[in-house]
Amino acid sequence: MIYINSVKAIIDEWDPIDLLCHAPDDEYQFEIARIEYMSKMTISTDALAQEIYNTFHESFGDNIFHNTYAECLLIAQKILSQ
Repeated sequence: MIYINSVKAIIDEWDPIDLLCHAPDDEYQFEIARIEYMSKMTISTDALAQEIYNTFHESFGDNIFHNTYAECLLIAQKILSQ
């Protein structure tokens, strides 16, 4: 079972927007909750990677979120391997 603390730890370690050095610990709270929910609904790494990509793209836009789908795929693999 995947717990939100595991997802939070993975996302915070990744810090895709490089915000955590000067932002509150809950900066990605919305995104983490959405990713955690989706991780419970799928076992597909590709589907979770797409959700991670879409979540951060929708939250921060192209000007701030520069990560690739391939990077999101690695994060999805980490989450689903928990």
